[in-house]
Amino acid sequence: MNTGQMMLILCAMSILAVLTLSINSSIVNASVLGFNMEVNLDAISIAQSTLDEILYNDFDQNTINDTRAFEYTDITPAGLLGPDGAGEQIDGGVDIEDTTKVNDFQSKTKFNDVDDYDGYHRKAWNPRLGWFDVRVVVTYVSETNPDVVESDRTFYKRVTVTVTHPNMITDSEQHIIPMVIRDLAVYRRYF
Repeated sequence: MNTGQMMLILCAMSILAVLTLSINSSIVNASVLGFNMEVNLDAISIAQSTLDEILYNDFDQNTINDTRAFEYTDITPAGLLGPDGAGEQIDGGVDIEDTTKVNDFQSKTKFNDVDDYDGYHRKAWNPRLGWFDVRVVVTYVSETNPDVVESDRTFYKRVTVTVTHPNMITDSEQHIIPMVIRDLAVYRRYF
């Protein structure tokens, strides 16, 4: 082999190496993107199921068993939102999923109204992705503008569910961007 042929072979090998690295990089990037999308979809699912669980309950401790509230003073004061007593406390402070039971979270049997979930913290397990961290905030909001938090009672409670996972998408400073969903619990006084 002469020098010219050797140079062509080296160039061909270099091009092949660069092409291989480029293809591998594309495959890895596609896998990472797919994994991020799976984490985000699972986070949405966990957040929505938590929100559904919360909104299934009665509006307030004082409206359980078809008790009617006609005035703001008939419902729980804003400063007392959260579990209503020792019977509604989560053992250990964090509700960790128990996959051996039908009611896999303590909240399903201990909480009976929407505002019991204020300050609630849950760890949800996914066999493929691991633990998701779920936190809930319940606040009274303005009846005319649900984006405005009220310090006093109204017949509107905003439920905010925030889900995080170590593998969720991060911002430019590497802070995890949480999945946040909100909904309103509205009390209908007259029907």
